[in-house]
Amino acid sequence: MPRPPDLLFVANWPRTHRSAEDYAFFAHWSTKPRVRFLGTFELGCWTRFEKRVLRFYVLQALVALLLAPFHDAVIAYSTQSALPLAALLRVCFWMRTKLIVFDVETFGRARHGLRRALVRFAARRIDHVVYASRDQEAYYDEVLPFLRWRRTFVALGIGEFAKQLPFDAGRDGPLVALGKQGAAFRDWATLLRAYALLSTDVELHIVGRDDLPPAEREYAPLPPGVKLIPYQIGAPLHEMIERARCVILPLPERGQSLGQLSLLLAMALGKATVAARIIGLTDYLADGVTGLFYQPGDAADLARCVRRLLDDPALAEQMGRAGRAAVEEKFNDRRMARDWEEVFGIVTGLPGRDIN
Repeated sequence: MPRPPDLLFVANWPRTHRSAEDYAFFAHWSTKPRVRFLGTFELGCWTRFEKRVLRFYVLQALVALLLAPFHDAVIAYSTQSALPLAALLRVCFWMRTKLIVFDVETFGRARHGLRRALVRFAARRIDHVVYASRDQEAYYDEVLPFLRWRRTFVALGIGEFAKQLPFDAGRDGPLVALGKQGAAFRDWATLLRAYALLSTDVELHIVGRDDLPPAEREYAPLPPGVKLIPYQIGAPLHEMIERARCVILPLPERGQSLGQLSLLLAMALGKATVAARIIGLTDYLADGVTGLFYQPGDAADLARCVRRLLDDPALAEQMGRAGRAAVEEKFNDRRMARDWEEVFGIVTGLPGRDIN
């Protein structure tokens, strides 16, 4: 019987109490890998300098370089963690540990000058890139064509969520917008302007924010009917989603993989979703089937999509059912883990899952 793979999982967040093997990427592998987690360090000013100025985690990469030879492969989540490690491995050319990168930032979208040159230098040492949006391929083709045969699209998946309420539970509920993020990751201004255009008595609950400073909403006024609700997790959040008429994801286009897990959570709980048509979501939301797309930054288009679901609750319920079915069939964590295990087997030549 082959031994379990030894993996070093390098992530762009600090260590938590969670066991590394429990992350969805690995939890359902048939080979039951042994996973060592290496997160970012919490060193005050230095960590802030890495995150905000360098935009790369250099100290983490140095530690990963020392640990890499003791593992069958390094799996790095985000190019913030992966690119400095890849550069070091290229300099240390005698180290042959396989490096697999989950690229959520599209390599920082570097297209010109020194940044582009540095990305290309480091990326040549990456053994395989996994990405969660097919629209990222245009960047790879333009800037990193040498990765053409070393990249794989793997759709994100989410765990199973039992529905506690019927699909029509939201007929008299509020609109729910999800997100605790600031303006860089949520387009609050477009959401508020669209809600003002609706002129509806249906409340808008923004879940994840207990404050929304004027600068984060481009000084758009907070219309009557908007309610800010602090960040929620688990059952309270799930109930809010199930009681919503629909879920809104007001996302900006950042040219990166963004917003999938919020979308998949709403779909798993049987809710139609109105979302910005950004590259992170085009593989996940079927427009007119599981939800509706609006053009990013277009408040009138967002208001039109929301009005369509308010005026046709049967359509919203139909989309909610279709979304839940899509998660059960395609966008679940078991399928995602199997795909990751297959990539690992191809890259390392070690036993992966039995694909027959």
